[in-house]
Amino acid sequence: MKRFLSIFVMVLVIAGVVMMISPQPVTAIPLWSTEFKLSCVECHAGFPKLNEFGMEFKQRGYRLAGQKGELLWDRAGIPLSGAILARYRNRIEDDPVTRARSKTASQSQFQLEDAEIFSGGTAAPYFSYLLMAASEGGDAFGVEQGHAQFDDLLPAGLLNLKGGRYWNEFFYLSTPRRLTMTRYAAPVTLRVEGVELNGKWGPSRYAVGVTNDERASGTNTAAVNLNNRTQGFYGWSTVTFAEQTLGIRYINTKANSDNPSPVIDGRTRQQLEANLNLNFGPVNIVPAVFYQADIGGVGGQTRRNYLIEATVEAIPDKLFLTGRFELQDTAPVPGSPNNPKTPNGNLVVGSASYYVWPNVRIMAEYARTTGEGIGLNIGEDSLSRALDNNVQEVFLVLHFGF
Repeated sequence: MKRFLSIFVMVLVIAGVVMMISPQPVTAIPLWSTEFKLSCVECHAGFPKLNEFGMEFKQRGYRLAGQKGELLWDRAGIPLSGAILARYRNRIEDDPVTRARSKTASQSQFQLEDAEIFSGGTAAPYFSYLLMAASEGGDAFGVEQGHAQFDDLLPAGLLNLKGGRYWNEFFYLSTPRRLTMTRYAAPVTLRVEGVELNGKWGPSRYAVGVTNDERASGTNTAAVNLNNRTQGFYGWSTVTFAEQTLGIRYINTKANSDNPSPVIDGRTRQQLEANLNLNFGPVNIVPAVFYQADIGGVGGQTRRNYLIEATVEAIPDKLFLTGRFELQDTAPVPGSPNNPKTPNGNLVVGSASYYVWPNVRIMAEYARTTGEGIGLNIGEDSLSRALDNNVQEVFLVLHFGF
């Protein structure tokens, strides 16, 4: 309790100092601000979350409406930007047997958690691209995204063709665009390699894709159907009415099946989901339901994720408050190694982001997970799971784009 009180006092002090700072106008990150003279708030409902304008700008191939795009060497400025996220992390975990606080599992440390360098935009009329190299947790930089898109195969963005490595996501419910430090427990965003047809038709957006469908072999994975490439597929669609959006998505893949087991029989994981993006003035609410079948390659094993996230723009363009609750329910199957000791896992997150400038924010966050949901993540660490115990984390974060 004393440790949490100390952290809370630190948050108040930092927030007080920042509130006294007189912010100076700063445009969006140089990648697009020089070219389009846009500020961050034009595309973001709090960096890095996208608003409706930002979603259209991205899917259009980083072009404004009515523009065809320019040759790379004719564009204004240098098409290169980046982002850095540094944080203080305090993690407390209870022993799953004694329920007492585990000293060995607890952590308190400063981390340079994420660094990104990226370039994007148009390389020629009706041809756009995005290249992103990222480093997480101090690891070496690797290719996070690298894809190109032929724009306007049918006029006004009705049909585009994209290929390479990219994120299969809804733009408004996205792991890399979230305002929280803690990842979603639900399978919100999947990184894939393949080709995609996408577009916008009236109030609707859509995408269909074919992707690599392979899973690396390992000690817990039988060598069965692991190298069947380009056999995964997905499709999603959204429709917007009265500034509210309904989205559905279907995914069929082995590549993103989690916790592969010795009893894998080559099955693919099926995933069906539905969500809403609801806007009421300064309040944004996103409820979502995810249903998965044959998880981990185990026939008949299902899992459901229920998610609701609310974001309040408490001070316009300055202070965003985010709360999230997730419930993960895994159905046991006789003989499956994926069976949880307890069927449900819960994740609760609360965070506050204050923007000193449009592309610089400080954040404080508290997250807690209870129960055992297989693959229920807390924080950035995808290997940390709630194993029939309680895990609490507190983050203090500095995040900026340049």
